[in-house]
Formats: sequence, C-alpha cells, structure tokens
Amino acid sequence: MQTGHGNDIYNYPGAIRCDFSSNIPYRNASETIADYLKSRMDTIRNYPDPSSRKLTTQLADFHAVSPDNILVTNGSAEAFYLLAHLFQHRESVIPYPTFSEYEDACHAYRHRISFLPVESLQDSVHFNADTVWFGVPNNPDGTIVNNDAISRFCSENPHTSFIVDAAYDDLCPRNESVKSLQGRFRNLITVYSLTKTFGIPGLRLGYIIAGQQVIDVIRSLRPPWSVNALALAAGSFIMENRDRLLPDAVSLCAESARLQQEISALPQFEVTASPSNFFLVKMKERTAAELKYFLIDNFGLLIRDASNFRGLTPQYFRISVQEEAWNRQLIEALNLFYTG
Repeated sequence: MQTGHGNDIYNYPGAIRCDFSSNIPYRNASETIADYLKSRMDTIRNYPDPSSRKLTTQLADFHAVSPDNILVTNGSAEAFYLLAHLFQHRESVIPYPTFSEYEDACHAYRHRISFLPVESLQDSVHFNADTVWFGVPNNPDGTIVNNDAISRFCSENPHTSFIVDAAYDDLCPRNESVKSLQGRFRNLITVYSLTKTFGIPGLRLGYIIAGQQVIDVIRSLRPPWSVNALALAAGSFIMENRDRLLPDAVSLCAESARLQQEISALPQFEVTASPSNFFLVKMKERTAAELKYFLIDNFGLLIRDASNFRGLTPQYFRISVQEEAWNRQLIEALNLFYTG
C-alpha cells in the first residue's frame, strides 16, 4: 500500500488549520449526515445487512439498472481490491499519474501491469490487456476521458474490461457523466464513491456497477459484513436527500479555476489546468516536501506532496480548492516560501 495519501491530518496532531490536501469538497454535507446518524446509533446493536438490500435498491433506481448490477462496498478502495482479485494474474493497463490504489490492488493479485501516460489514454484504440483502469476525472491532474472514447474502448475491445473510477463524477460539471453509459457495455465496470462527494471518508462507502455475472463473482470474494451499519444508514439517507446534499460543483470548480490562475501568476509555480476542484502544481525550484513542511510549520496549511505518484517528480504537489479566505492565505504563503 502506498503511504502519503491526502487528508493525513493524523500525522500532524493539532497543527492543521486548513486542509488543501484532500479532494473532498470543503462545502459538503458531512455535518448534516453526522447529525442524522446521531439518531441511528441503535443500528450498531445488530449486524448490518450483508447484502445492503435497501441501499442497493436505492442506487439501482438512481442509475436505472437492476439491483443485480450493483455491489455496495467499504469505500472504492475495497471495490478496486475485489476487482483486482476477480482478474488476478491477468494483464492490466494503468495510466500515470493516477490514484495509486489501482496499481497496489493489481500488485496484490499478481497482475502483469503495463503503464501509459494519462494524456495518451483518450487517443488509444486497441488494448492488449484483460483490464484497463482509469479515473474520470483522473486524480491527481483532472484529465477527462470523454464518453465517446469510453464507448469506443468498450466497442473495439470486447475482451477487455474497462474499470472506470467515477469518484469525482459529481464534482466536475464539465464532465459528461459516465452514468449515461451504464448498462450499454458488458465490459464496462464503474466504481463510485460516496466518500468524496458527500464528505464522509471516515465511514467508507462506495459501490460497483457491472454485469450480473461480475457482481455475483466478486460478492463471493468479499468478507461478510464489510460495510458497517452506520455507513449503510448514511448511504440510504444520502440517496433519499441526494439533490439537497450535493455540493455546488459549478461554483466549486469556478473557485478552483480562479485559484489555478492566481498560482499560475506566481513565477516559481506551474499549474496543470484542471476542470475539477483539484489540480497539480509543479515547482520550478526546491521540492514539494520542503514546501509542505514550511506551510504546516508556519501557517497550519496542508498540501498533498504528489511526488509519490508514478511519473511525477519531487517538485509536484496537489491542491484542492478551499474557501476564499484560505485560498488567499495559501497564495501569500506560497509567495513567502521563495521570498522569505
């Protein structure tokens, strides 16, 4: 497992005033969900439904698919490991840089992995692999593989399974949702996370949408009761109140675009333009690790050192937009890092 994900506040007890390291939107429904769960604490007295039937039905209705096409998981991370187990010892393609859990899960189940630059993925046509893994939009840079390309992948590579991580699907208004492709291709497997959109990373809740045969097999691979009762209660509450609880992705990404512009104007930083609430920045001198500890020690700001993403150098870090006052503080701090 790769160490050094975002939101590692536990490594700096009491030091962090604002977290730019996590891609979870700062305006989210976590407090509303937490308040609701206070009334559901009695659920911990009994085992959770191992089949997650209520939430599965709600998700199936939302996606207009059969409940047989959905498996609720303990976050998207469990989904990736279950899928890597399903395709164990196979050939896999993973773009880079991207979320490390695809590669970690494939290594755990002895996949033979080939890598390609994420910017070349959309123009690819034929894949000599059993599985191809990618995010839409991609973490950490926000790259989007559009639906036309995904449809082409599935149509022209019928013996390859395409595993699409849609964790940020609701947080990128320029993104054509992969939801419209559900049920059209037998070799399309989509992984969703309720963690990111609704701000509940501590609960761990996600789900897989795939053909019934895939779902039946991976259900048999998982340990019993992997999704706890409070997570299931939160998931049902989210689906009953989804529109009310969704963050305003349009304004969030507009703020991200403004912050990207402001950092781009600083002479020592290069921004990789992103349509999402998060983006990559490259330093022209010094390292992201140095900057990270400067920001923690002097301002209580946490960024994501991105040097441990495959293909990125020690000069890269990732930012997730925060409210305007904190964004201004970050700009001032980045200036001071070089000017002292």
